[in-house]
Amino acid sequence: MPDSADENKPGDSWLSRKITAITALIIALTGLVTAVVHFRDSIPWLTPVNAIELTPNPVDLAIGDKFQVVATVRDSNKNVLKKRVKWTIANPSLLEIDSDGIVTGNAAGVTTITASIGFVKGLAPVHVRRVTVATVDVFPPVTTLLVDDHLKFDATPYDSEGNSLLGRPVRWASENKLVADVDQSSGDTMGKSAGTVKVTAESEGKLNAAQVTVSPKPAQPALAPPPPPPPNQSNNPSASSGGKGAKIGATIGTLANRPPVGAIVRPPPSVVTATRAMTLAIAEKIVITNGLKSGDCPANIRILIGESLIDLKSDPQEAFQIPMGSLAYNLHGTVACVHQSVAAVNGRGTIGIVNGRTYRCVWRQKSPKDFEITLQAQ
Repeated sequence: MPDSADENKPGDSWLSRKITAITALIIALTGLVTAVVHFRDSIPWLTPVNAIELTPNPVDLAIGDKFQVVATVRDSNKNVLKKRVKWTIANPSLLEIDSDGIVTGNAAGVTTITASIGFVKGLAPVHVRRVTVATVDVFPPVTTLLVDDHLKFDATPYDSEGNSLLGRPVRWASENKLVADVDQSSGDTMGKSAGTVKVTAESEGKLNAAQVTVSPKPAQPALAPPPPPPPNQSNNPSASSGGKGAKIGATIGTLANRPPVGAIVRPPPSVVTATRAMTLAIAEKIVITNGLKSGDCPANIRILIGESLIDLKSDPQEAFQIPMGSLAYNLHGTVACVHQSVAAVNGRGTIGIVNGRTYRCVWRQKSPKDFEITLQAQ
């Protein structure tokens, strides 16, 4: 008697063939629909695309800059359509552009970029500038160091329009290496001996300098010499070596001849009063955050409040022993917006420091390389 499993084989084979055929048909139909859509989008009278707008327009960038041009596709009713455009450049030797509209300047000149879908096009003139350094900003502009301590200076070159030119080479020098020595490429400075010196940053012939005051490290307090033994110790027969009585007697004699503890560690009343007054004018702790930012542009900032330098690498950052009251501050750092060149940020102002308060770096982007930053109490 034949096995029942063998009787089902022809049916199983027919069903498998049907499933395979249906699957192939679905794949073919999907490919056909995709092809029709692409074909429709390439022919103006089959596509709803009416206009392509480019932003910014015109485009202005320097050699080496990177910036994204946004193509907005609209139908005849001004509705935005989610369609990808094809980018072309009239003179490809001046710049590059990728499928997302990110342009990179390669050489100075004027050209045109075009975004198109079929015969519908959007055009924008592009000016690629060869800019030179006009000024150099050094941060911090004034600082103090102890002998053997290190501090890394930052230098930001700017063009004549105030645009940061990060990536331009900067060379550092100290006017007196015996007071402070600086690494000529990194700006890392080390205090060598007491004195005041200028540390200079140079880029394309433009100079600026920071003033560094180097102070000696505070001397370690010397241990007080032990008091002399009692005058009769040498004539005391019990003070001879080897007996317990001698050790106890010597210890008691030593303690008895020490000056009172209060006379050594307690400052005069006038000093106590000054110390307490100073303590009241110092914030034990404030918190600085890198918050309230507009857009996808994370920032790396250093803040100089009075004479205190705060490196804001984490969020939040605690700062201690900041003088309270109205203080001048100076901000310096970089921002890295998506699809744009890294730009420098700077800000100056005055802020009232209150113990335990949180302060935020509040900033907004005004243009691709122009950022307005303030430090505000939360």
